[in-house]
Amino acid sequence: MKVLFAASEIHPLIKTGGLADVAGSLPIALKKQGIDIKLIMPAYSGILDKVKPIKRETNLGNPFNTGDLILLESSLPNSDVPIYLVQCQSLFERDAGPYLDSYGYDYPDNHIRFAAFSWVCAFLAQHGQLLGWKPDLLHLNDWQTGFAAAYLKAWKTQHPPIITTVHNLRYNGSFPLERFPDVRLSNDLLNMHGMEFYGQFSALKAGLVFADAITTVSPTYAKEILTPEYGDGLDGTLSAISHKLTGILNGVDYDEWSPEVDPHIDTQYSIDSIDKKLANKLALQRENNLPEKPEVPVFGVVSRLTEQKGLDLIPIAMETALKQGAMLILLGSGDATLEAQYLALQERYPQQVAVRIGYDEAYSHRLQAGVDILLIPSRFEPCGLTQLYALKYGTLPLVRKTGGLADTIFEVGNKANGFVFENASIKDLTDAIQRSLAAFANLGTWRELQHNAMGQDHSWKRVTGEWISLYKKLLSNA
Repeated sequence: MKVLFAASEIHPLIKTGGLADVAGSLPIALKKQGIDIKLIMPAYSGILDKVKPIKRETNLGNPFNTGDLILLESSLPNSDVPIYLVQCQSLFERDAGPYLDSYGYDYPDNHIRFAAFSWVCAFLAQHGQLLGWKPDLLHLNDWQTGFAAAYLKAWKTQHPPIITTVHNLRYNGSFPLERFPDVRLSNDLLNMHGMEFYGQFSALKAGLVFADAITTVSPTYAKEILTPEYGDGLDGTLSAISHKLTGILNGVDYDEWSPEVDPHIDTQYSIDSIDKKLANKLALQRENNLPEKPEVPVFGVVSRLTEQKGLDLIPIAMETALKQGAMLILLGSGDATLEAQYLALQERYPQQVAVRIGYDEAYSHRLQAGVDILLIPSRFEPCGLTQLYALKYGTLPLVRKTGGLADTIFEVGNKANGFVFENASIKDLTDAIQRSLAAFANLGTWRELQHNAMGQDHSWKRVTGEWISLYKKLLSNA
């Protein structure tokens, strides 16, 4: 079974969010199960320095008048999974990030950049035999690959089945209609059953309506996006094609995220040596110039600072806990107003609050290992990976009941492994924080919750069977 797995970011090559973690670990897990899988992503600046030596390069021409599209063949630095890199200097070699310029704005030619990338994905799905490898399945991820489904539709020839995985429906890759000619697609696709989206055209919608199967990154999110509240304008479209939709929960790479092997943390530990977690707490307090107080509950946040993540609720909801002596350690960046709120909170509670604006992969590991409770009050959360990391580290997640958070974190019953609140309100979050403090004060209760958390298996190995079953189903229907 040959699968071409297309993504706009892949860890450890480049990462802006959870998509990169999934794209960097699910294919490795599938390859271990015997799937002949190859990755494909754009060759952004600096990427070629991170992969293994290029084995072959193929010039695919200049279909968008942006310079030749060169297909480079290599493999991931941390595995033997092959990867195609799409090189085009004018499109992908930018000084800033993969999607935003140095001022935080979308690149004005993002529609052309990811149309070109998608065109190459579609070309390989259609004509891969010319390069000695043609996929049986094309697995697309998010809007940046959605145009590929449109090209295969437009070419009107037989092609492999297409799966589109939605990691976050809110980012739908929509652009003004006057830019549609730039992506070299037929106007026949511009209708309500095609790419047209409220007077614009949407790459993600193309990936949805022209796919043979659609997946989301958790079962609950698959149900939520059929409603106006979570559907972001696509709920009607998705409801009409809901027979193609399924939710498969993300997994975690425990070679990277486990306190038993983590090279970034102060002291390694396991479910059988959970007392050693305390050394990481004290080390994190030291690193942040906070008093070393083992008896004080430490809350943590590792997140983009956005309203979607509910990060506007925490500064007020934490006030009571801070007055009771709790600590808060945050790593994140995003909305400038939210950044300022957290920095102001740090100024008011310098002995209890530590804020680091930005992202630091190694520090995020130390934070997961060092805090007691991880706050994830998201308004919506397609899957969430930080709560899965936290469980493995014996750090109890405190979450809002939505999406993948609802599928993985439970406050009552024999699977209790964290704290859950219903409504995205300061009151509900404050109440949940107080419940977590009460649990923390009882060591027996706390240890039981930690054992439940660390004993769960959210490895990719556990979920690859669901992916392989879906792949087989699509091939049998093809």
